[in-house]
Amino acid sequence: MIIDAHAHLGIDLVFEEVRTEAEIMTMMDANKVDATILQGMYGHIYLDEIKENHDRIAALAKDNLRRIFGMITMTPYLHEADFYNEAKRCVQELGFVGMKLHPMAFGCSPLNARAEMMWRICGELNIPMMVHTGGGAPLSLPSLVIRRCKQFPDVPCAIAHSGTLIYADEAFLAAHECPNVYLETSWTAPHHIIHAIKTFGAARILFAADEIANVATEIAKYASLPISGADREQCLWRTANTLFRLGFV
Repeated sequence: MIIDAHAHLGIDLVFEEVRTEAEIMTMMDANKVDATILQGMYGHIYLDEIKENHDRIAALAKDNLRRIFGMITMTPYLHEADFYNEAKRCVQELGFVGMKLHPMAFGCSPLNARAEMMWRICGELNIPMMVHTGGGAPLSLPSLVIRRCKQFPDVPCAIAHSGTLIYADEAFLAAHECPNVYLETSWTAPHHIIHAIKTFGAARILFAADEIANVATEIAKYASLPISGADREQCLWRTANTLFRLGFV
């Protein structure tokens, strides 16, 4: 089984990219991906557009039950009441399973008070955070999640890209300091994945691809790692299943 814990749908105004429903499902079928956790795209600042993006993910999930799951993606600079109400709607009405902070795309460090708001809402709604790391430093430095992860020890936090190679040591530092940190490995070097599994255990390592064109590469990367079958299975789907409470057995 394979669960891709990080993919995107929609129109991105920051990175000027587009992902369609057909592309997502074709990618999943071609690479035997059983389930994907979809996030919206970035740059949308109006609440009605953000709701439309979330509804689009929810519609695809409804048409592909147990294959598509949603992750909240919206600027933290909305009015706090609007942010909270939309996050609550996504979880309680749409069934979303997590929330994403992209420090570079949102212009919001994990140390920012609005990021603190996001962690607080995740705690209330009982969902994990995912935080982009790597590109966009210093806002996207993995070490910046440490303060929030210690402040909210009951909120799991997946560090997307594990620092994206250049900041891998910072991602490892965060994982050392905070037992609620998980390492998501899209765009991560194979030797860093091996080190992470040996150091923190496969139960804290999370398979993901991020880009449609990267899915086959990430799957092949895991297939080539000199790790046990049990560890490979744990990383490919069991960690995501547990972290996001997806309910697969």
